[in-house]
Amino acid sequence: MLCLIQGKKMKITVAKNAGFCFGVRRAIDLTFKVRQDMPGKRIFTLGPIIHNPQVIKAFSRRGIGIIDDLDDPRLYPDDIVIIRAHGISPAKRKLLEKKEVEVIDATCPMVLNVHDIIGKAKQTADLIAVVGDRNHPEMDGHLGVAGTKGILIENMDDAARLPPLSRLSVVAQTTFDSDMFKKIVGALRGKASHLDVFDTICRSTVDRQSEVQKLARAHDTFIVIGGKNSANTGRLAEIASGAGRIVIRVESADGLKGLNTSSMHRVAVIAGASTPQWVIGECIEALHAMDTDRGVRNAILNALSLSPVFPALGMMGIAMAALVFVSYPISFMVMATIFFLGLASSYQIRDVHTWIVWSLFAGVGISLGLLFFGLSGGLLIAGSSLFRSFLDTSRIKAYQKSLYGACIMVFVSIIVPLGLVHASFDPGIFLLAAYALAHYLGVETLTGLKNMERDVIVGQMSLARFFGESRVILMMEYTIMGLALVLFLGYPLHITPALAYGLIPPLFFLAKGIDIYTDQRVFDNRVFMFYVQALWLIPPFMGVLWLVTMT
Repeated sequence: MLCLIQGKKMKITVAKNAGFCFGVRRAIDLTFKVRQDMPGKRIFTLGPIIHNPQVIKAFSRRGIGIIDDLDDPRLYPDDIVIIRAHGISPAKRKLLEKKEVEVIDATCPMVLNVHDIIGKAKQTADLIAVVGDRNHPEMDGHLGVAGTKGILIENMDDAARLPPLSRLSVVAQTTFDSDMFKKIVGALRGKASHLDVFDTICRSTVDRQSEVQKLARAHDTFIVIGGKNSANTGRLAEIASGAGRIVIRVESADGLKGLNTSSMHRVAVIAGASTPQWVIGECIEALHAMDTDRGVRNAILNALSLSPVFPALGMMGIAMAALVFVSYPISFMVMATIFFLGLASSYQIRDVHTWIVWSLFAGVGISLGLLFFGLSGGLLIAGSSLFRSFLDTSRIKAYQKSLYGACIMVFVSIIVPLGLVHASFDPGIFLLAAYALAHYLGVETLTGLKNMERDVIVGQMSLARFFGESRVILMMEYTIMGLALVLFLGYPLHITPALAYGLIPPLFFLAKGIDIYTDQRVFDNRVFMFYVQALWLIPPFMGVLWLVTMT
């Protein structure tokens, strides 16, 4: 599904097939994993792992070097050499073995498939035509596997010069232009008695090129995001330009600075297979920021997407549920105190300014605690408000912060309000605590999934990265289904009050967040974060609804 972002004057369409392909993502993940597992080893990639400046800089910061020549004097025995997604020739692989280095193969499976096809074709074909770009690094491996039977076909002229043959096999560079490949194959049909054609162009490449052609029918401008040395990004730009459209190529959001958007009415955003999703998101945000008709919307999204107000309201809503679960009247002063404590517990401390803001939130919460609940209440609020400062100033991994943050959520939204009014615990509270944990960790998981590519590159180990994309999604889905079932049965089994039904909708929308992420329907990270954070509004809404109906 295409992502449409509509303004009054400028309409932005984000291509569905924009961003990392499977092979590139696999190569990047493998490279970072090698560095993580072998922190003391010298690591090099044979050529740039991908043509993307942000990723290359991230590798460099982690001490991962690049060698273009196997005779590079920096290369010593026992060093690690990572073969990039483009693959290498058998001759170069043997040379690496002779150098006694440890080889990690990150070659794309689609490229390896072409190598297998070429290897089999050598047994029967008189000649193997490898259709592709002469200077593309992938061609080194293909022609190396083909050996003396391989011949490069780059264009129609090369195809015309081919002599008559008995049996000819044809393969393609996985990122080659699909339309040009069809034309070349047509020209080769009269060159051999038996023609074996293997369309080895990657499905992702075909889909991207086809989508650009479709978008060109209804858009006047293309923003093409990707490294300047990326062949597949260049190919997309050529297709858009060939359709007579304005093409603006950028490597990051910085390339959009000063862009005049007054004549841009229907804009298509496309990206190569080596472009991270977060770079695409930043470019979209930059386009929005330049659109004056979206000024109010931008200001709201910027203010609320990472605001502590939503989580604080969520804690207040769970606190209301906690009092209802133990059959205690909902207290306005408890709710107000928990709200400010929630602000202090949710506000991320990064610098002096944020320390001041956090101090204001904590100060109001402590004052309310002292004023309405005495010294013990004030001390309870003061101690609870310090959790966030310890969490933000400690040197722990992101996924550990998520787990500790979930514990803080339960403490602030359930234990503190019950402690303030000296209410007794009820067995149903454990189910409420399970909900609070699931909601908080679900929000953290969705955030981590959306930012996974950025986290991999900057080296942040989020909850989603720690468990892995597929595993954490599966865990989240089973948790949501199981908890929703238990909450549904809680009231008829006399474990919880009827308010437990009000905790099911947030779980449903958490599950919907997985679908939104999987379908990549929202590229603007602020919109996705706004959706995820806004889920915290449901518990207090249900609490207020309960209060009104019961009154």
